[in-house]
Amino acid sequence: MEGKGIEVTVKTPSRLHFCMIDLRGDLGRIHGSVGVTIDNPNIILKAKAASSVEVKGSRADRIKSFAETILARSGISGGVSIELLSDIMEHSGFGSGTQLALAVGTAISELYGLHSTVEEIALKLDRSRRSGIGTFAFKHGGFNVDAGHKVGDTRRIPPLFFRADFPDNWRFVIGVPSIPTKKSGSSEKNAFNKLNPPPATLTAEISRIILMQMIPAIIEEDIVSFGKAITSVDFKFGQFWAEIQGGCFTHPIIERGIAFLADSGSLGQGQSSWGPAFYGLSENEGQAQKICIGLEKFLNQDKRKGRAFIAQPNNHGASVSKTSI
Repeated sequence: MEGKGIEVTVKTPSRLHFCMIDLRGDLGRIHGSVGVTIDNPNIILKAKAASSVEVKGSRADRIKSFAETILARSGISGGVSIELLSDIMEHSGFGSGTQLALAVGTAISELYGLHSTVEEIALKLDRSRRSGIGTFAFKHGGFNVDAGHKVGDTRRIPPLFFRADFPDNWRFVIGVPSIPTKKSGSSEKNAFNKLNPPPATLTAEISRIILMQMIPAIIEEDIVSFGKAITSVDFKFGQFWAEIQGGCFTHPIIERGIAFLADSGSLGQGQSSWGPAFYGLSENEGQAQKICIGLEKFLNQDKRKGRAFIAQPNNHGASVSKTSI
Protein backbone atom coordinates (compact mmCIF):
# COMPACT_ATOMS: atom_id res chain seq x y z
CA MET A 1 0.00 0.00 0.00
CA GLU A 2 1.46 3.34 -1.07
CA GLY A 3 1.96 5.68 1.87
CA LYS A 4 2.26 2.84 4.37
CA GLY A 5 4.42 3.84 7.33
CA ILE A 6 3.91 7.56 6.66
CA GLU A 7 1.71 10.08 8.47
CA VAL A 8 0.93 13.42 6.83
CA THR A 9 0.07 16.53 8.84
CA VAL A 10 -1.60 19.52 7.16
CA LYS A 11 -2.12 22.88 8.85
CA THR A 12 -4.16 25.50 7.01
CA PRO A 13 -4.54 29.26 7.42
CA SER A 14 -7.85 31.13 7.28
CA ARG A 15 -8.85 33.97 5.03
CA LEU A 16 -10.72 37.24 5.35
CA HIS A 17 -12.84 38.01 2.31
CA PHE A 18 -12.99 41.74 1.59
CA CYS A 19 -15.29 41.88 -1.42
CA MET A 20 -16.40 40.54 -4.78
CA ILE A 21 -15.38 42.69 -7.74
CA ASP A 22 -17.90 42.31 -10.56
CA LEU A 23 -21.28 40.59 -10.21
CA ARG A 24 -22.49 41.83 -13.60
CA GLY A 25 -20.59 39.63 -16.05
CA ASP A 26 -21.26 41.90 -19.03
CA LEU A 27 -17.56 42.06 -19.91
CA GLY A 28 -17.28 38.30 -20.16
CA ARG A 29 -16.01 37.59 -16.63
CA ILE A 30 -17.94 37.44 -13.38
CA HIS A 31 -17.23 37.64 -9.66
CA GLY A 32 -13.52 38.11 -8.94
CA SER A 33 -12.62 38.58 -5.30
CA VAL A 34 -10.18 40.17 -2.89
CA GLY A 35 -8.93 38.81 0.41
CA VAL A 36 -6.06 38.28 2.79
CA THR A 37 -4.66 35.17 4.46
CA ILE A 38 -4.42 35.10 8.26
CA ASP A 39 -2.57 32.80 10.63
CA ASN A 40 -5.56 31.71 12.72
CA PRO A 41 -7.96 30.01 13.20
CA ASN A 42 -6.51 26.84 11.67
CA ILE A 43 -7.45 23.40 10.49
CA ILE A 44 -4.90 20.79 11.56
CA LEU A 45 -5.36 17.20 10.50
CA LYS A 46 -3.29 14.05 10.45
CA ALA A 47 -3.73 11.35 7.82
CA LYS A 48 -2.34 7.92 7.08
CA ALA A 49 -3.13 5.30 4.48
CA ALA A 50 -5.78 2.72 5.35
CA SER A 51 -7.91 0.07 3.68
CA SER A 52 -11.06 2.20 4.03
CA VAL A 53 -12.00 5.77 4.89
CA GLU A 54 -11.96 6.40 8.65
CA VAL A 55 -12.42 9.79 10.33
CA LYS A 56 -12.00 10.97 13.92
CA GLY A 57 -13.05 14.41 15.14
CA SER A 58 -15.64 17.00 14.17
CA ARG A 59 -17.16 17.30 10.70
CA ALA A 60 -16.51 13.59 10.14
CA ASP A 61 -19.22 13.23 7.49
CA ARG A 62 -17.89 16.12 5.43
CA ILE A 63 -14.28 14.94 5.71
CA LYS A 64 -15.34 11.45 4.67
CA SER A 65 -17.16 12.85 1.65
CA PHE A 66 -14.12 14.89 0.57
CA ALA A 67 -11.82 11.89 1.04
CA GLU A 68 -14.07 9.49 -0.88
CA THR A 69 -14.41 11.98 -3.73
CA ILE A 70 -10.66 12.54 -4.04
CA LEU A 71 -9.91 8.81 -3.90
CA ALA A 72 -12.54 7.99 -6.51
CA ARG A 73 -11.64 10.83 -8.89
CA SER A 74 -7.94 9.97 -8.57
CA GLY A 75 -8.47 6.27 -9.27
CA ILE A 76 -7.19 5.18 -5.84
CA SER A 77 -8.55 1.88 -4.54
CA GLY A 78 -7.15 2.32 -1.02
CA GLY A 79 -8.49 4.42 1.83
CA VAL A 80 -7.30 6.90 4.42
CA SER A 81 -7.51 7.40 8.17
CA ILE A 82 -7.92 11.07 9.13
CA GLU A 83 -7.95 12.71 12.54
CA LEU A 84 -9.05 16.34 12.79
CA LEU A 85 -7.08 17.97 15.59
CA SER A 86 -8.13 21.60 15.12
CA ASP A 87 -10.94 23.17 13.15
CA ILE A 88 -12.09 26.51 11.76
CA MET A 89 -15.57 27.64 12.73
CA GLU A 90 -18.01 26.77 9.96
CA HIS A 91 -20.06 29.45 8.22
CA SER A 92 -18.27 32.27 10.03
CA GLY A 93 -16.45 34.13 7.25
CA PHE A 94 -13.08 32.33 7.41
CA GLY A 95 -13.47 30.03 4.40
CA SER A 96 -13.50 26.84 6.47
CA GLY A 97 -15.07 24.65 3.77
CA THR A 98 -12.38 25.31 1.20
CA GLN A 99 -9.56 24.96 3.74
CA LEU A 100 -10.95 21.63 4.96
CA ALA A 101 -11.40 20.30 1.43
CA LEU A 102 -7.89 21.29 0.37
CA ALA A 103 -6.36 19.89 3.55
CA VAL A 104 -8.01 16.50 2.99
CA GLY A 105 -7.12 16.45 -0.70
CA THR A 106 -3.53 17.49 -0.05
CA ALA A 107 -3.05 14.83 2.62
CA ILE A 108 -4.29 12.11 0.28
CA SER A 109 -2.14 13.41 -2.58
CA GLU A 110 0.93 13.25 -0.34
CA LEU A 111 0.10 9.76 0.95
CA TYR A 112 -0.46 8.26 -2.48
CA GLY A 113 2.15 10.21 -4.44
CA LEU A 114 -0.39 11.89 -6.70
CA HIS A 115 1.61 15.13 -7.03
CA SER A 116 -1.67 17.02 -7.42
CA THR A 117 -1.57 20.81 -7.51
CA VAL A 118 -3.75 22.79 -5.14
CA GLU A 119 -5.80 23.93 -8.12
CA GLU A 120 -6.36 20.33 -9.27
CA ILE A 121 -7.54 19.33 -5.81
CA ALA A 122 -9.89 22.31 -5.64
CA LEU A 123 -11.48 21.34 -8.96
CA LYS A 124 -11.87 17.69 -7.96
CA LEU A 125 -13.70 18.82 -4.82
CA ASP A 126 -15.79 21.48 -6.56
CA ARG A 127 -14.24 24.39 -4.69
CA SER A 128 -13.54 27.91 -6.06
CA ARG A 129 -16.61 27.94 -8.27
CA ARG A 130 -17.19 31.55 -7.29
CA SER A 131 -14.08 32.86 -5.49
CA GLY A 132 -10.48 31.69 -5.79
CA ILE A 133 -9.32 33.48 -2.65
CA GLY A 134 -9.54 30.41 -0.41
CA THR A 135 -7.55 28.30 -2.86
CA PHE A 136 -4.81 30.91 -3.16
CA ALA A 137 -4.76 31.44 0.61
CA PHE A 138 -4.08 27.72 1.05
CA LYS A 139 -1.51 27.62 -1.75
CA HIS A 140 0.70 30.59 -0.91
CA GLY A 141 -0.93 32.96 1.58
CA GLY A 142 -0.68 36.72 1.42
CA PHE A 143 -3.00 39.31 -0.13
CA ASN A 144 -4.76 38.02 -3.24
CA VAL A 145 -6.97 39.36 -6.01
CA ASP A 146 -8.53 36.90 -8.46
CA ALA A 147 -10.04 37.80 -11.82
CA GLY A 148 -13.20 35.72 -11.62
CA HIS A 149 -14.51 33.16 -14.09
CA LYS A 150 -15.46 33.47 -17.70
CA VAL A 151 -19.24 33.72 -17.68
CA GLY A 152 -20.74 30.23 -17.74
CA ASP A 153 -17.44 28.45 -17.13
CA THR A 154 -16.70 27.27 -13.58
CA ARG A 155 -14.46 24.38 -14.67
CA ARG A 156 -11.32 26.38 -13.94
CA ILE A 157 -9.93 28.13 -10.90
CA PRO A 158 -10.21 31.92 -11.34
CA PRO A 159 -6.82 33.26 -12.46
CA LEU A 160 -4.75 35.07 -9.85
CA PHE A 161 -4.62 38.70 -10.90
CA PHE A 162 -2.42 40.07 -8.11
CA ARG A 163 -0.62 38.63 -5.12
CA ALA A 164 1.68 40.23 -2.52
CA ASP A 165 2.97 39.52 0.95
CA PHE A 166 0.90 41.29 3.59
CA PRO A 167 3.02 43.52 5.86
CA ASP A 168 4.20 41.38 8.78
CA ASN A 169 3.60 44.00 11.47
CA TRP A 170 -0.02 44.74 10.53
CA ARG A 171 -2.67 42.99 12.58
CA PHE A 172 -6.37 42.23 12.36
CA VAL A 173 -8.57 42.39 15.45
CA ILE A 174 -11.40 39.99 14.74
CA GLY A 175 -14.77 39.73 16.42
CA VAL A 176 -17.09 36.73 16.16
CA PRO A 177 -20.43 37.32 17.89
CA SER A 178 -22.54 34.30 18.82
CA ILE A 179 -25.42 34.87 16.44
CA PRO A 180 -27.24 32.67 13.91
CA THR A 181 -25.45 32.45 10.56
CA LYS A 182 -27.44 33.27 7.47
CA LYS A 183 -25.55 32.53 4.27
CA SER A 184 -23.46 29.57 3.23
CA GLY A 185 -23.50 26.88 0.59
CA SER A 186 -26.89 26.61 -1.10
CA SER A 187 -28.29 29.63 0.75
CA GLU A 188 -25.41 31.73 -0.59
CA LYS A 189 -26.16 30.51 -4.11
CA ASN A 190 -29.83 31.39 -3.67
CA ALA A 191 -28.88 34.85 -2.46
CA PHE A 192 -26.79 35.46 -5.58
CA ASN A 193 -29.64 34.25 -7.78
CA LYS A 194 -32.21 36.50 -6.10
CA LEU A 195 -30.22 39.70 -6.36
CA ASN A 196 -30.26 41.83 -9.47
CA PRO A 197 -26.82 42.65 -10.91
CA PRO A 198 -25.29 45.77 -9.35
CA PRO A 199 -25.22 48.96 -11.38
CA ALA A 200 -22.17 49.45 -13.58
CA THR A 201 -21.28 52.54 -11.56
CA LEU A 202 -20.86 50.43 -8.39
CA THR A 203 -18.68 47.86 -10.15
CA ALA A 204 -16.60 50.68 -11.60
CA GLU A 205 -16.16 52.27 -8.15
CA ILE A 206 -15.12 48.95 -6.57
CA SER A 207 -12.67 48.22 -9.38
CA ARG A 208 -11.14 51.66 -9.17
CA ILE A 209 -10.66 51.44 -5.39
CA ILE A 210 -8.98 48.03 -5.71
CA LEU A 211 -6.72 49.05 -8.60
CA MET A 212 -5.84 52.61 -7.61
CA GLN A 213 -5.95 52.47 -3.81
CA MET A 214 -5.90 49.00 -2.30
CA ILE A 215 -3.18 47.36 -4.42
CA PRO A 216 -0.81 50.36 -4.37
CA ALA A 217 -1.29 50.63 -0.60
CA ILE A 218 -0.12 47.04 -0.15
CA ILE A 219 2.90 47.61 -2.40
CA GLU A 220 3.86 50.80 -0.53
CA GLU A 221 2.80 49.43 2.89
CA ASP A 222 0.51 52.43 3.35
CA ILE A 223 -1.82 51.21 6.08
CA VAL A 224 -3.97 54.35 6.16
CA SER A 225 -4.83 54.10 2.46
CA PHE A 226 -5.32 50.36 2.68
CA GLY A 227 -7.65 50.75 5.65
CA LYS A 228 -9.72 53.34 3.82
CA ALA A 229 -9.94 51.03 0.81
CA ILE A 230 -11.19 47.95 2.71
CA THR A 231 -13.72 50.06 4.61
CA SER A 232 -14.97 51.67 1.43
CA VAL A 233 -15.51 48.47 -0.57
CA ASP A 234 -17.13 46.77 2.40
CA PHE A 235 -19.65 49.53 2.97
CA LYS A 236 -20.41 49.96 -0.74
CA PHE A 237 -21.16 46.29 -1.22
CA GLY A 238 -22.90 46.12 2.15
CA GLN A 239 -25.37 48.70 0.96
CA PHE A 240 -25.91 46.69 -2.21
CA TRP A 241 -26.41 43.46 -0.22
CA ALA A 242 -28.81 45.16 2.21
CA GLU A 243 -31.82 43.71 0.40
CA ILE A 244 -30.84 40.13 1.30
CA GLN A 245 -28.73 40.77 4.42
CA GLY A 246 -31.39 42.84 6.13
CA GLY A 247 -29.02 45.79 6.32
CA CYS A 248 -25.47 46.81 5.49
CA PHE A 249 -24.31 43.85 7.61
CA THR A 250 -25.91 40.50 8.40
CA HIS A 251 -26.75 41.44 12.01
CA PRO A 252 -27.06 44.71 13.96
CA ILE A 253 -24.38 43.59 16.43
CA ILE A 254 -21.87 43.38 13.56
CA GLU A 255 -22.69 46.95 12.57
CA ARG A 256 -22.24 48.08 16.17
CA GLY A 257 -19.03 46.07 16.49
CA ILE A 258 -17.56 47.66 13.38
CA ALA A 259 -18.46 51.10 14.72
CA PHE A 260 -16.76 50.15 18.00
CA LEU A 261 -13.59 49.18 16.12
CA ALA A 262 -13.59 52.47 14.22
CA ASP A 263 -14.07 54.47 17.43
CA SER A 264 -11.28 52.45 19.10
CA GLY A 265 -8.68 53.46 16.54
CA SER A 266 -8.64 50.65 13.98
CA LEU A 267 -7.65 51.92 10.54
CA GLY A 268 -10.11 49.95 8.43
CA GLN A 269 -13.11 47.75 9.16
CA GLY A 270 -15.44 45.29 7.51
CA GLN A 271 -17.43 42.07 7.58
CA SER A 272 -15.71 38.99 6.15
CA SER A 273 -17.89 37.41 3.49
CA TRP A 274 -21.36 36.88 5.05
CA GLY A 275 -19.97 37.07 8.59
CA PRO A 276 -20.51 36.81 11.45
CA ALA A 277 -16.75 37.47 11.63
CA PHE A 278 -15.84 41.15 11.34
CA TYR A 279 -12.45 42.79 11.52
CA GLY A 280 -10.50 45.93 12.22
CA LEU A 281 -7.00 46.69 10.92
CA SER A 282 -4.25 47.75 13.35
CA GLU A 283 -0.75 48.96 12.60
CA ASN A 284 1.03 46.91 15.28
CA GLU A 285 0.63 44.31 18.00
CA GLY A 286 0.39 46.83 20.83
CA GLN A 287 -2.48 48.74 19.28
CA ALA A 288 -4.22 45.48 18.38
CA GLN A 289 -3.99 44.22 21.97
CA LYS A 290 -5.67 47.34 23.35
CA ILE A 291 -8.47 47.22 20.78
CA CYS A 292 -8.96 43.48 21.26
CA ILE A 293 -9.46 43.83 25.02
CA GLY A 294 -12.16 46.42 24.45
CA LEU A 295 -13.84 44.39 21.71
CA GLU A 296 -13.97 41.30 23.93
CA LYS A 297 -15.81 43.31 26.59
CA PHE A 298 -18.13 44.81 23.98
CA LEU A 299 -19.06 41.39 22.60
CA ASN A 300 -19.87 39.97 26.02
CA GLN A 301 -21.96 42.72 27.59
CA ASP A 302 -25.73 42.98 27.91
CA LYS A 303 -26.12 39.18 27.92
CA ARG A 304 -24.39 38.90 24.54
CA LYS A 305 -21.69 36.35 23.83
CA GLY A 306 -18.78 36.33 21.42
CA ARG A 307 -15.04 36.22 21.16
CA ALA A 308 -12.34 38.59 19.99
CA PHE A 309 -8.82 37.69 18.93
CA ILE A 310 -5.82 38.99 17.01
CA ALA A 311 -4.68 37.51 13.72
CA GLN A 312 -1.35 38.02 12.04
CA PRO A 313 -0.88 37.76 8.27
CA ASN A 314 0.10 34.41 6.79
CA ASN A 315 2.37 34.83 3.78
CA HIS A 316 3.21 31.19 3.08
CA GLY A 317 -0.11 29.33 2.99
CA ALA A 318 -0.70 25.85 4.35
CA SER A 319 2.09 23.75 5.80
CA VAL A 320 2.52 20.04 5.05
CA SER A 321 4.83 17.65 6.85
CA LYS A 322 5.49 13.89 6.80
CA THR A 323 6.66 11.64 9.60
CA SER A 324 7.43 7.94 9.77
CA ILE A 325 5.12 5.83 11.92
